[in-house]
Amino acid sequence: MARPSTLAVDFDGVVHAYSRGWHDGTVYDVPVSGAIEGLRALMDEYAVFIHTSRRVDAVAAWLTDQGFDCRTDYDGEFWNERGVLLVTNRKLPAVAYLDDRAVRFTSWNQALDDLLP
Repeated sequence: MARPSTLAVDFDGVVHAYSRGWHDGTVYDVPVSGAIEGLRALMDEYAVFIHTSRRVDAVAAWLTDQGFDCRTDYDGEFWNERGVLLVTNRKLPAVAYLDDRAVRFTSWNQALDDLLP
């Protein structure tokens, strides 16, 4: 069986340091320590897309300044292109989502324990 080929990576707090939060919506900060090298390592093994609620063109420009080849004009159902970062606000299929604010779902009991006081 073939190994799933796509990973999703959240932008703010995972790639972009996000030290002032949303701020004014601009992409204002430096990369998170290890993010650039980490993305390159993941891209060696997977097709990777960046998931963001920011303007995708602004995120793509920032990533291009970091040395990545980026694409924003994709309307397909699956992202499978290696070596190019897709920047999107769509939730595409992926083997995993790397996100600093995620709660791993294993059951509703566990989810409610994690999320409710």
